[in-house]
Amino acid sequence: MKPSKMKVTLSSLFVMALFSVAHALPEDSSLPIQITADTGGYDQQINEGFYDSNVVMVQGTLEIQADHAKFTMVNDELDKVIANGKLIKIKYLPEKDKPWVFGEGEILEYFPKKNLLVLKKNAKLTQDTDIVEANVIEYDTLKKKVKALSGHNKSDRVFFEIKPKGK
Repeated sequence: MKPSKMKVTLSSLFVMALFSVAHALPEDSSLPIQITADTGGYDQQINEGFYDSNVVMVQGTLEIQADHAKFTMVNDELDKVIANGKLIKIKYLPEKDKPWVFGEGEILEYFPKKNLLVLKKNAKLTQDTDIVEANVIEYDTLKKKVKALSGHNKSDRVFFEIKPKGK
């Protein structure tokens, strides 16, 4: 690791709350999270964590990459995560016998109390050969349902490609 990088380990409560986001492998939620960034910190007065430049968050099979990320806690529980940048990247393994899921967009919003993960601006999710592209992709982490929304322009459309699985 470069000397300019800063490694931050968050409290266990915060870690488990944050990375139940994508429902990666069940054992991932018990693993510590590691966040690296060029700068970062946590303000206990306002209960916010902030990380800037080359942000990489890893817990087990789950990895999120962003230019900037901010976490807000309310009553010692994760309230929201906002990440943004040129391209936010997410990857995780939902189950051992399932293909990896990859996501990207320019903005990521996560609201754990609503079980809602949102990718915005040039959003894309892929799993195996299936693809979803839209201006906004909403993912219900509890029901595991995807909703794609177009932009304000009539030319903005959602795109789904679901290929039949061969034997």
